[in-house]
Amino acid sequence: MKKVFLLSLLMTVTLLAFDFQSPQVLNNVVVEFISTNQYGNNLYIDNFSIGERYQNDIAVSSINNINRDTSYSSNGASPFSVNPNVSFINLGQTNVTSAFNVTMQITPGTYTSTKSIASLGAGLKTNVVFDPVLISPNTNYSIKVISSYGADQNQANDTLKQNTYYKPGGKKNVLFQNFTSSTCSWCAVFNPAMDAFIVQKFDTLVAIKYHLNFPSPGDPMYLANTVQNLARQNYYAVTGIPVAFADGVTQFGGYTLASLPVPYNERLSKGSPMDLTVTDTRVAGDSIKANITMNIYSTLPAGTYYLRVEAVERHIHYATPPGSNGEMEFYDVFRRAYPTTDGFSAPTAVGTYNYSVTYKRESNWIDSMMYTSVYVQNTTTKEVMNAGKARHYALDNISASNTVLNSKAPVAINNSYPGIISGENNDNVMAGFNYETFESGFPPAGWTIINPDNSYTFEYSSVANGPSIPGLKCVKINWMDYAALGQLDYMKTKAYNNIDLSDSLKFDWAYSYNGYNDRLQVKVSLDGGTTFPYTVFDKMASTLATAPATNDPFVPANDSQWGKFKIRLGDVITSIHQIGSETPTVYALNQNYPNPFNPVTNISYNLPKSSKVSLKVYDIKGQLVSTLFEGNQNTGIYITQFDGSKLASGVYFYKLEAGDYKEVRKMTLIK
Repeated sequence: MKKVFLLSLLMTVTLLAFDFQSPQVLNNVVVEFISTNQYGNNLYIDNFSIGERYQNDIAVSSINNINRDTSYSSNGASPFSVNPNVSFINLGQTNVTSAFNVTMQITPGTYTSTKSIASLGAGLKTNVVFDPVLISPNTNYSIKVISSYGADQNQANDTLKQNTYYKPGGKKNVLFQNFTSSTCSWCAVFNPAMDAFIVQKFDTLVAIKYHLNFPSPGDPMYLANTVQNLARQNYYAVTGIPVAFADGVTQFGGYTLASLPVPYNERLSKGSPMDLTVTDTRVAGDSIKANITMNIYSTLPAGTYYLRVEAVERHIHYATPPGSNGEMEFYDVFRRAYPTTDGFSAPTAVGTYNYSVTYKRESNWIDSMMYTSVYVQNTTTKEVMNAGKARHYALDNISASNTVLNSKAPVAINNSYPGIISGENNDNVMAGFNYETFESGFPPAGWTIINPDNSYTFEYSSVANGPSIPGLKCVKINWMDYAALGQLDYMKTKAYNNIDLSDSLKFDWAYSYNGYNDRLQVKVSLDGGTTFPYTVFDKMASTLATAPATNDPFVPANDSQWGKFKIRLGDVITSIHQIGSETPTVYALNQNYPNPFNPVTNISYNLPKSSKVSLKVYDIKGQLVSTLFEGNQNTGIYITQFDGSKLASGVYFYKLEAGDYKEVRKMTLIK
């Protein structure tokens, strides 16, 4: 009888050992990106993937000019026509040389448009323009784009589904508020780039420059209105110049012609639920009457709003420098705010509102250079919803005409991310290669952003793209302007299934170190995001950097300024099997087998109830060698495998902590 029992036990052990040699499939895999802010420079993340690329794989990447979820149109409540532009990527390892069809379908309605792609090289992207479609605000649209490449081995990304809803909105203008002085040497270095950029974007950019007393006593433009210049300084808590704010919320300094498009484009893409028009008229010889029209097409987000009205002088010339930095030409200079610095309390409800402000031109203002700028600001968040001005070209003649609303493609709503944000849930077939390029809106379907302080967090960015997969967009966290030191923010992926231990986790990242200890950690969960026991990436400060140091807001300029991260999941995740369905009555840590071993051994343990479990291996000096598991587990008998192929021969100890239970056992590695 003993022989039969021993033979049965041997067969069981052999089967268990054999099972460990077969590929282990993981389910409910969630990856978490953890940002620790230390007020350093901007971080970018792109092209996340789990798995290995197929030989033949065409993916529908993004719809580039029809927004996902809720957006603002720039045409009020009127329908607008769009030629949908869609990106397709060859994610496969081989070139596609035979033509295949791609189709777009939109409901409600009967819109269907089919086009052909003649060829597409491996790793390359192409854009397809479909037939025009008429979009009506306040209508829910379901959009589907289908790739019909016959040899495709990965059907999970052949179809892109998108829900779209446009709210009525107005033409968006970006407000740049710049703090400067003719007594500031660095202002003279950076102001020429700002002035040139304003001219380039004059039709969609409202610029106001406040002069301060840095260093004291300040210049004539500051001294002419110290109270209101200081009021704007205090409102934005400005402690050094030059510095600027885009729409009140994006701070930037050390600007160049190359860097200024970044805050401009990011704010322009937000869109607006309203628009502002201004007409200046000369009255009574020395006064200016500003007629302001505010059209609110969609109810403004929660907050307290004010309409700010400010007199601006387009160009001031001095025969000799008025300050110590040598500047003699000054543009878009703030002169005075009406009726006070705060302006008027503004409504939030849909409607058209008219305001009239008459102010006297002061003796040192050049009449032909004066114009009125206005903006609506949420004092709760400091965000400027939109801006307008009475001057619409950069020449020296004043304009008295209304702003012309141009018919443009719609732009995205500015989502403020309170607390937890989740991407929309779309149907998705899990496959061997799972990827996210952040080209189709943010957060991606099934992903979650956790923003504990309702401030800066992971956000969509259209100013850079990682090198691994073609595209135009990525994820950014604005550490440059994030003053909450030590604040943690989280970005969690959706849960992935059918993941093999031989699969790789990959992503691109970019960061420029400027002396601060910003940190990025990436962790992996095997229980759908309840616990994250495996850390696969942990870099901070200079070790996180992928580009040369800069004190300017960092934007990766080319592929060389990105890092590429790749790790085989099996190198960090130890497989845990639950054996059968038996419920043990006591905790137990069993002796490893075989023992001695070379180089692999099996470790099993019993859990009589659900517990928080830690299973770790230490060397003879008590130093941690490997964390085999750390997290929550249900009642059951578990077995795992320890691989000592990278260790020296010797004695090692493995320790189990589960609830109040603790046990240590010894094992010997002999090579």
